[in-house]
Order: sequence, then structure tokens, then C-alpha cells
Amino acid sequence: MIARLLLLFTLAAASAAAQQPLRVWAYDGLKPQLERWESAYTAQHPEVHFTNTYHGAAAVMAGLYDGVADFTLMGREIWPVETMAYRWVYQAQPFGLAVATAGLNAPGQAFTPVVIVNKSNPIATITLSQLDAIYASEHRAAPANIRTWGDLGLTGPIATHAIHVYGFGGEDPLGVYFRHDVLKMDFKPNPASHLYTDTEQSLASKKVATPRNTAAMRIAAAVAADPYAIGYTSALAAHGTKIIPVANIAPSSETLADRTYPMTRSAWLFFRRTNDKPLDPRIDAFVRFVLSPEGQAVVQSKDGFLPLTPKMQADQIHKLEAPIPAAGVTEE
Repeated sequence: MIARLLLLFTLAAASAAAQQPLRVWAYDGLKPQLERWESAYTAQHPEVHFTNTYHGAAAVMAGLYDGVADFTLMGREIWPVETMAYRWVYQAQPFGLAVATAGLNAPGQAFTPVVIVNKSNPIATITLSQLDAIYASEHRAAPANIRTWGDLGLTGPIATHAIHVYGFGGEDPLGVYFRHDVLKMDFKPNPASHLYTDTEQSLASKKVATPRNTAAMRIAAAVAADPYAIGYTSALAAHGTKIIPVANIAPSSETLADRTYPMTRSAWLFFRRTNDKPLDPRIDAFVRFVLSPEGQAVVQSKDGFLPLTPKMQADQIHKLEAPIPAAGVTEE
């Protein structure tokens, strides 16, 4: 009798858990994409429900380490401070999978950046190593400083002029991405850098970011006005400048979609996963749907994101199924 009651209790608890909605905290710029995924999924699984909470990029990850979200949808890479917060709560690394490619027109600072120079500049292309040599001081991806245009191999009057460096602040999503992926975690920028930010507005002027004065727009405007400047910014902001290829690959929908453009970024899905217990089957099923050809087919470029390549889809599924390394899995 007791065994039967325990079985009934277990079944009732499992049924109740299955009926609970999946709690999602998401970057508000990904709202249309998230709701397309959910709509396509619930058309096949009407028993599954979602509760969505939308935030700015800086607040999304808190839903996971505060225990109020089953998974988070991030429009950018995870920040070190977010990793630290998660590890403090769970004594483990957060687990993340890339679920879409960030397009040139992704919202906020979720876009894949382009490198720009003044229209008069004769430079034809640049490498990631050269960007490290220009923007950083410790040079983890380059042999030495590059501080003049002549150091880049340019000749003529421009060769003796210093490179005027423009980029995003160290606490901005684009600044964090650039420091991590291009500068290889070099925390000592070129001391002559001009770094603009959307996250720290001037207390004196009390300015806020608008479509006309975002960091991306201000970087582009500075480069357009300065024949010796270089910057990385949004392709949509780059009026009056010249976008240059990186490693001879020009940024385009095609080179982002096939991931050949060297600075292509991703949107990320983070959730709690441990080696000692199985993943919630509802989360597992939804994640697999998002990474399936059917789920990737509803990723729309009009919202600023592109589908993953089939190889990347397979790589993310492999990560989902593989044991978690001691350091966790947060990289592509």
C-alpha cells in the first residue's frame, strides 16, 4: 500500500512539473526570434508552455544564477562578471550554446562589427593580428605595437601619421567581445585609444543613447572626420567611411552566414547543466528543436540574426551530448 502511494505521489509530482511553464529570461532585442521559436515548437507540442521575461542585455543572465529562469537567451557573449556570479551560486561554469549568427543589423550592441577607416585612407585590408597590434598593449595575438600607418605597410604622406584608434568601452558588449575575441583578453588597451560607450553616460551632460548618438554612431562620425582614424562599429553606422575586409574577407550576409568573416558573433542560449543529473527533458527537447534544421529555418534576417551553418548546428548538439569539461562549455 505504501509503495503504491509513493508511486502515485511520484507520478503526480512528475505530471505537475511537466505542466509548469518553461521560464525564459531573454534579451529584448531577441523577442521576435524567441517567440517564433516558441510558436513553431508549441505547434508540435501544445502541452508545453513558456513564460517570457525580457530585459536589457546586462540583466538577462541574472535570471539563471538567481534561479528564476530555466534558460536565458543572450544577444551577446557572456561577460566575466556573469560567469563569476554563476560560479559563486552553483560552483560550476554556466553552460552555453550558440543558437544563431549575429547579423550586421542585429539590435543594440548584438551586431557583428565591421572595421572602418576614413574614405581617403588607401588601406585595402587588415588582419586580426594587426588589430591586436593597433588596439592592445600586451599583444597576445601580435608580435609588437603598430602605432603608425607606416607600421601597417602604407607609404606616402600617411605613413608617418599616428593611427587614431576608436572603439567601444571596456564595459560595453562590443568592447567585451573585442577584448576577448580579438585582443585575447588583453586588459591593457592602446593608451591613445578613444573608447565610446552606451553603458556609462556622462553624469555632467546626463546624455542617454539614442539612435543618433550611440557609441556606434559616434565612432563612425569620428572616423569620418579624421583621415588617420580606424574604428570598429556597426555597418549601419558607417556612413562617410570605408569598411575594410578582415583577413581579405569583406563582411556581408553571405560571409556571416557561412562564418568565414573572422569577427562573426553569435546569439547564445544558457541553461544549468551538470554531469551528475540529466537535463530537464523539456529543456533538452526545446534546445534540440532550436538547433534543428526546422528551428534554424525560422531564424529571420529582418530581426538581425542568421541561421547557424549545418556544421555549427552539429557542433552545438555534440556539446549538448558530451560530458561537461571541468572548465565548463561556453565557447563555440
